[in-house]
Amino acid sequence: MKTYGYPVGRKWINYMKIKTTKFTFIFRLLWFVTIISIMFINTENRIMVYSVIAALLILTAITVIRSLESRNQWRRMIEDGEVEVKDKISFD
Repeated sequence: MKTYGYPVGRKWINYMKIKTTKFTFIFRLLWFVTIISIMFINTENRIMVYSVIAALLILTAITVIRSLESRNQWRRMIEDGEVEVKDKISFD
């Protein structure tokens, strides 16, 4: 993964102090824009209402897909032995 930031002299200030991809940055920005647009939406304008609802549905679907993929990656890592938590977790 790449780290994005702004150059300041010889040091880099990492954006949000974590490694992010371009997709993750745009995805988080879209959530922010959607939440701000909900606050300032004109409820009389049906196009604005439907576009915000559509944006919420699309972003929610992407979030669910990403969380399922993350779960599957963690399961693969545990099965491969890269993470040693399988024996430590009990579901009793």
